[in-house]
Amino acid sequence: MKYLKTLTSFALLVSLLLSCTTKAQNSNNNTKKTGKMNTKNQEIVNVALMYIKDGEEARFEEYKKKGSSILEKYGGKIERIIKPKMLVKGELEMPDEIHFASYPSIEVFNKFNEDPEFIQIRNEYAIPALKDISIFTSKNTDFEFKKEVGDKSKTYGVALIYFNDGEKYEKQFEAYHDEVCTIMPEFGTHFERFIAPFQSKGSIKQPNEIHRFYFDSMEGLQQMGTDERMQALFPKRDASLKNLYFFIGEASL
Repeated sequence: MKYLKTLTSFALLVSLLLSCTTKAQNSNNNTKKTGKMNTKNQEIVNVALMYIKDGEEARFEEYKKKGSSILEKYGGKIERIIKPKMLVKGELEMPDEIHFASYPSIEVFNKFNEDPEFIQIRNEYAIPALKDISIFTSKNTDFEFKKEVGDKSKTYGVALIYFNDGEKYEKQFEAYHDEVCTIMPEFGTHFERFIAPFQSKGSIKQPNEIHRFYFDSMEGLQQMGTDERMQALFPKRDASLKNLYFFIGEASL
């Protein structure tokens, strides 16, 4: 994988990438009110930042294999595993893996986590293999025509987003997202998920939103960063965010 030569120019893009998903989030809320479009409002997405102990990689791989087999019995699945290669925004120890698991409903999610066989596998494999883990249980907030699906050949981005307090900051984000969303497709940026956590466990504070997207090429992303239209939008973005962790990595699933 080829990464940007400078992290500074890349970091400038982060908030702009997020703005289109914010637009879709708002559109989704309006959709629920008007009933013009169906949403997957029952789906739950669990996001886990995994920190694996040195020498315990094989044990953790066994946990993933056995755990996902049980998950499938409940109609759930591990939909994406991303191995971060760099943290381009924020200050945080970089996890070894970021897992996205989906469940048909919160009831299924709870039943899976209470399954005796899964508890045994978790205790035997996951707990001894991990030095730390942060988990965010999230509601699905996207809808079909906004969602695109990449593959293992793509470069992925995962953003944990923390907004400043106050409605005015969300409106500030909305003020320029229309322009951004018309530019980004030219450079091969695609969104897979944007979800809203409602509970969390672990040392990392619960974000307001989590976004996942992929890029057709890092070259295209770099070109987008130097585009004059994008450069003109950079000054509008920072004030709306309290904090942001942004990872770039490869997909192993």
